[in-house]
Amino acid sequence: GCGKTTVLRMVAGFETPTSGAIHIDGKDVVPLRPNQRKIGMMFQAYALFPNLTVAQNVEYGLRVKGVAKAERRDRTAAALEMVRLSGHAGRKPAQLSGGQQQRVALARALVGRPRVLLLDEPLGALDLKLREEMQVELKAIQREVGITFVIVTHDQDEALTLCDRLAVFNNGRIEQIGAAREVYENPANRFVADFVGTSNVFDGAAAETLVGRAGSVAIRPERIELLPPGQAV
Repeated sequence: GCGKTTVLRMVAGFETPTSGAIHIDGKDVVPLRPNQRKIGMMFQAYALFPNLTVAQNVEYGLRVKGVAKAERRDRTAAALEMVRLSGHAGRKPAQLSGGQQQRVALARALVGRPRVLLLDEPLGALDLKLREEMQVELKAIQREVGITFVIVTHDQDEALTLCDRLAVFNNGRIEQIGAAREVYENPANRFVADFVGTSNVFDGAAAETLVGRAGSVAIRPERIELLPPGQAV
């Protein structure tokens, strides 16, 4: 409820921002219709057509765009090979596991060769073990295709595992944006410190000669070192 999916829908063109701009490759895409932005989107519920085969699901968008049959077949085969589902092209979604359905949805989003791929809670429907496996797969695929993935997730561990840069949202505002390590080790405020990972937060007044203001310090558990009595820090 903090605005993550709304931002994703604005990037895709399904919602219009009341102010500001959305730049992709240096160009403001707000005036463009969704089909003009060359953006792929993978929905949380996957939204696969149950009456179509895996291959037909993947090539559906290409068929709507009028791509020639031979090219559709080649691009679909390449997309399925990328997500390691080449042997499942003739199956229906109901015959696949949750992880396999997720891969089909990913292949369908990638087959159109988007400039940016938007993923709304892509792993939320999977169990813990499969979700951890798919985090690795998703990052490997992103490196292979070489395009920007924008992923919405409420799972902090998932965000830290997947992202190069992350933004922490709170009630419609971005509290902090930066590299995962930077956000984790140097939270901008108490909300970020509490939200991202586990921390011990100590309130106190800083010495006037050092900072001259009251504040808080967040100490990550793995950064605490116990020293022998009498040894200075």
